[in-house]
Amino acid sequence: MAFQSTLRRVRALIGQDRTLAALLPEAARLNELNGHLARLLPKAVARACQVVATSSGEALIYCGNGAAAARVRSQAASLARALAVDSVRVRVQAGWARPDRPAKAGLGRRALAAWDELEHELPEGDLKSAIDRLIAHHGRR
Repeated sequence: MAFQSTLRRVRALIGQDRTLAALLPEAARLNELNGHLARLLPKAVARACQVVATSSGEALIYCGNGAAAARVRSQAASLARALAVDSVRVRVQAGWARPDRPAKAGLGRRALAAWDELEHELPEGDLKSAIDRLIAHHGRR
């Protein structure tokens, strides 16, 4: 919710400057194309690629590594159709990939002990089995 209001304020600020306001439609289009691209590619490849420009019916896609670029090139024709462009041009730009999400810290010993205690007190049923799976997921069983 806070993200949406911040986005509105940024759009309002950009919209006040005529030069920057002209960029808003193109930024929205690129955002839409990147959303399509992310749905078309496997997650690992999509994190390494981004549509950065469109010109004369051609989409320019930057990829953070050669493997991702090779995958995009192998699917260029189908990606072009899905993105509603005539062709796709791929460039490898080292360091362009979005960073991997940081690893989430697991539940601590005390938290797992509390869940375990609760699980032993519950009668058989869906809640008990869900808590059992939670504990197993965090490596205690």
